[in-house]
Amino acid sequence: MDIEVKRMSPTAIEMLDQLGAVCKRFGVDYYAASQNQRDLLDSIALHEYQLKKAHEQGLKRSEVPPFLGLKRSDRSNDMPA
Repeated sequence: MDIEVKRMSPTAIEMLDQLGAVCKRFGVDYYAASQNQRDLLDSIALHEYQLKKAHEQGLKRSEVPPFLGLKRSDRSNDMPA
């Protein structure tokens, strides 16, 4: 059996770093967490990653999908990401 190892993309590395930061902030061991907890952590990390990228590009929050579909206020939408 041949094993092929590929490098992670820079985007995947940044996303994994964001996930690690979220786990550390909430004091959760990702691999010991339940599937529901992992799903929530993944969602939080993805949302924060999207906000970070939007901020780097100078976009407003309205350009990023709201967290878990929650409605954002107009005031929040007009703020920088």
